[in-house]
Amino acid sequence: MNEQLPTLTLADIYARQGFAGKARAIYVQIAARGTGEQQAEARRRLAWLAPAAGREVELLRALMARVQERRKAKR
Repeated sequence: MNEQLPTLTLADIYARQGFAGKARAIYVQIAARGTGEQQAEARRRLAWLAPAAGREVELLRALMARVQERRKAKR
């Protein structure tokens, strides 16, 4: 039984460790099913997390560009 209880604290830990996707999934879950105050706080934290996702996307794009360059060089 490895199921984790979705909490704001767990999502915060994931966000601080750089796992924005995991944090976002928990915030979305709480925003949809939490109590009124939890929902509001989850939405605030989702808004705060949005710039972090942009950094992850840029890092992935840069990585993909490097992979493509190396593949071209091998041909």
